[in-house]
Amino acid sequence: MAKGTPQFKKPAKPLSFKEVVKKILDDADYAKFFRGEIVKARKGNKKAEAIVRAHFKFRPEELKALKLPKGFGSCSGACTDTTGTTTNLFEFVTPVHVWPKKRKKN
Repeated sequence: MAKGTPQFKKPAKPLSFKEVVKKILDDADYAKFFRGEIVKARKGNKKAEAIVRAHFKFRPEELKALKLPKGFGSCSGACTDTTGTTTNLFEFVTPVHVWPKKRKKN
């Protein structure tokens, strides 16, 4: 793999929250890619916003289970405005592959 951020094709349909989290945890390259797009989208990059929308969409049952309002995370404007909580969560989760494997004992 070349240095830099890996690229991934747009899926046939956006992945659910659970699917994206699973993919992030299972695939370090995808985690790096998705985090990069999230960071760019939060800075107002329209192309990155479109990529995030293409890769992720909450399913109605996920919104209900998480007690989130209908349409939450739709990214129908700047991702920084409509999905701040969601993008913050993904920014936290996506670097999981670079976290230390073992916790240091005090």
